[in-house]
Amino acid sequence: MVQELRRLQKRVRDLENEVMRLQAQNDRLSETITDLTVSTSDREPALA
Repeated sequence: MVQELRRLQKRVRDLENEVMRLQAQNDRLSETITDLTVSTSDREPALA
């Protein structure tokens, strides 16, 4: 039973680390999208 508890605690730690990694990746991607949106909204519209 103690071994199972330790295994589950390790699994929780691993999943928490994965969540933090994915949050950081999401933050970077959100910044990229924001940068692209700002840079494209600064452009003048193309001539038709």
